[in-house]
Amino acid sequence: MAALMEEDVEDRVAKLESDVGYIRSDISDMKLDIRGLRDAMGHVKEDVASLRDEVHQSHAALRDELQKGDASLRQDIVTLRDEVRQGNAALRDEMHQSNAALRHEMHQGDASLRHEITRAALSNKIWMLLLIAAVLGVMAHGFKWL
Repeated sequence: MAALMEEDVEDRVAKLESDVGYIRSDISDMKLDIRGLRDAMGHVKEDVASLRDEVHQSHAALRDELQKGDASLRQDIVTLRDEVRQGNAALRDEMHQSNAALRHEMHQGDASLRHEITRAALSNKIWMLLLIAAVLGVMAHGFKWL
């Protein structure tokens, strides 16, 4: 019985030793995989650092470009504002000149119209006097005053 137990223990130890062999080979494979992953991670870190630097550079270039564009846009706005002000001043001057010309023309037309109205009123008065004289002449003949 002791021999049977000893044989059973030896089988178990042999099995454990073979299992330990498999575990050792698995661990060595895992170590190789981890080394490969470390190398890959090193490359990934370098790529990420490179991308970060590129992003920073493009961001700085874009910021500079926007600042230049902003300054250019501000200058364009100032130029347009000045042009609008000059155009407004020119229009204002033209309107004042036009108003002055219209005012002068209206005064001349008003004087001419007053002259025509006075002339028409005098003409009407003369015609009325002539009609009254004619009526009085007819009446004087009718009443035998003449």
